[in-house]
Amino acid sequence: MRILMMAALAATAAIASPAMAQSSPNGIVLTNTPEMAAGFASKDQCQSTFRELRNDQRKSGMRGGEPYDSMSNQDYNRASRETTRCEQLEDGRYYIVFNPNGFDA
Repeated sequence: MRILMMAALAATAAIASPAMAQSSPNGIVLTNTPEMAAGFASKDQCQSTFRELRNDQRKSGMRGGEPYDSMSNQDYNRASRETTRCEQLEDGRYYIVFNPNGFDA
């Protein structure tokens, strides 16, 4: 089951248009901080920042309203990983990409 995470991500981060005309055929490039807008040199750096964002949302209690508020931490993390991931884009850098419909692979 795929759970939409847009409300959860929007709770603590503004979803902006892709940085520097970057786009992904798989979803929306998140650019809510200068670091995220600039992308990351490695997938590990990207994933680390994504984990921090997700953990900050959990700690703050701002998961985006129902059904997210009633989810266990494990379920919330699983749903987040189904709809948000790091992707390498055309410029060779890694960006956090959100797809409300989830990813196939």
